[in-house]
Amino acid sequence: MGIVKRDSIAITVLSYVGVVVGYVNKILLFPNFLSEEQVGLTSILVSLAVMYAQFSALGINSTVVKFFPFFRTADKRHNGLFFWSALGVSVGFVLFTALFLIFREPVMHYFAKESPLLSEYYLLLIPLGLATLFYNFYSAWLQALSRTIISSAVNEVLLRLLITAEISLYALGVLNFEQFIVGYIAIYFVPMLILLLYTLYLRESHLHPVITSRTKKLVTIAGIYGLWQYLGGASVFLTNVIDQTMLAGMEGLMQGGIYAIMMYMVSAMLIPYRSMVKVATPVVTNLWKERDMAGMQRIHRDVSLMNLIVGCFFFLAIWINLDNIFSLMPASYSAGRYVFLFLGLGRIFEMYAGLTGVILITSKRYRYDFTFSVLLVGMTVASNAALIPSLGMNGAAIATMSTVIVYNLIRIGFVWKFFRIQPFAATDCWIVLLTGAMVGLSALIPYLGNFILDAAVRTLVISLLFGATVYYTNASPQLNATLDGLLARIGIRLPR
Repeated sequence: MGIVKRDSIAITVLSYVGVVVGYVNKILLFPNFLSEEQVGLTSILVSLAVMYAQFSALGINSTVVKFFPFFRTADKRHNGLFFWSALGVSVGFVLFTALFLIFREPVMHYFAKESPLLSEYYLLLIPLGLATLFYNFYSAWLQALSRTIISSAVNEVLLRLLITAEISLYALGVLNFEQFIVGYIAIYFVPMLILLLYTLYLRESHLHPVITSRTKKLVTIAGIYGLWQYLGGASVFLTNVIDQTMLAGMEGLMQGGIYAIMMYMVSAMLIPYRSMVKVATPVVTNLWKERDMAGMQRIHRDVSLMNLIVGCFFFLAIWINLDNIFSLMPASYSAGRYVFLFLGLGRIFEMYAGLTGVILITSKRYRYDFTFSVLLVGMTVASNAALIPSLGMNGAAIATMSTVIVYNLIRIGFVWKFFRIQPFAATDCWIVLLTGAMVGLSALIPYLGNFILDAAVRTLVISLLFGATVYYTNASPQLNATLDGLLARIGIRLPR
């Protein structure tokens, strides 16, 4: 847990610096200088590019992280793993791009009526998908090497600062919208190129094939694993864009733009979870290698509880300030209040599930995750198709919340059945009750007349009450130890 705690703290700090910059972009600049349709376009292009990259990767990224300990060698050539992985990703990009072009007409026809702007910029998904694909590949390689901080810094902070600069140029009239979109795509190549240079700098990426009897055996085993991860992982990534895609196709980019901003606000809650998962994945892989099930249960429980507390806190911090946030945006965005609520509740449960997904996909039972993922896609499509026509973006949010909860419950049950590992404890219920009580208390605080003053006072009061209750009840010893360690560095010691 020490490595996970140390690196995840650094990544979380970087991520929240990025969130501050991102909030400037998404809350202040994008809504006020772009129309809802244009905001929706930028969001869905990025979401579809993530899907593009996932399909092109052929399951190689997760395979690299899982099998790197078995390929690792002292000479840092690692049995040619980098070469074979880079070759596979490149072939995958060519194959998926061919399919992307073949199905261009029916896809553009789907969006032509409600979202014609997306059809106009459809082909820009190819370079954006390429940049996303190789950023993810280099990030996975660095994750396998336990070098996760640089990738987080360039993606969470640098990328968003570049976007801030570009939207500022657009706001000043230096760029027109077409130039803005082209520049927006180009910016995504910067993190990818930086990770490429950093990977080369480490001298652990050799573009020379290594062919031995051991390599052949490892590549075969890893290839089978990668195939299953490709099928299951592609399904999971597909579900992350189904709601946006179906909403854009059925209701248009205007609702899609509002939905995208609410999704971004929810994403701030997920940063600690993603940081821990990113750092914990190679740790879990090594625990499987060592068959240390006690260690697996311990890290699973610690991560789950910390994520529940942190997730509830950040949900609470945003929810009690929604009116203040909406005051900075055009009035149309206030319609997204319940989108945030439903998406936020779903993601809190996902965080609470802890390392369930990581444990499953790095175990010998990883094939079952494909079945669960296909079920997830089916539930997502069906629920969105049923709810969007009558409830619009709220229906998409309810559908996403429901499928996220059901999907994680299925995986939790499976991991418990086969490995006797689960992240929950009955005492965790009071964290949820405490969060609800804080929401009620915030409602009793009258508006203070100025959004800055109101946000500051409201957040301070609720944060102190929530934080003090969690800390002094020792709800999470790991979280307390982390906080004590951070405060000790600046000479602060909290009374007990």
